[in-house]
Amino acid sequence: EKLSQKEVVPEEKSESEISRKTPLISKEKEADILGRLEEFEKSEKFLNRDMSLAVLAGQLDTNTKYLSEIINKYKEKNYNNYINELRINYIAYLLKTDSAYLNYKVSYLAEKAGFSSHSAFTTVFKSVTGISPNTYIQQLTQNK
Repeated sequence: EKLSQKEVVPEEKSESEISRKTPLISKEKEADILGRLEEFEKSEKFLNRDMSLAVLAGQLDTNTKYLSEIINKYKEKNYNNYINELRINYIAYLLKTDSAYLNYKVSYLAEKAGFSSHSAFTTVFKSVTGISPNTYIQQLTQNK
């Protein structure tokens, strides 16, 4: 009986498939980066408008590849979504806990959260919370 080509020669895996399955980072290094990332989350440095993956990697004393891998694996999102979610959750927390923020314009909240534009803030706010910043503020105001 003749063997087909596929049975004789195993399929080659692409480099990206191999690298996804191969652990790039030791467990110790992973835990270290994760710990530093959790400290970063408490620091409010994510509000810095210039906080890029490269800047954060430098602050956490790691490289962008490792940091990106950790965020993807443990936060289950890419870097931009991770930072944006931290920013939106921070503003949502301020709106809930400090009623003075309910009177601020959305453009001020966007700037405070580290967004470069009002529209980007509104888009991300809605994607994280499911409602626009104005609707969110209205709901909080009605519940007070």
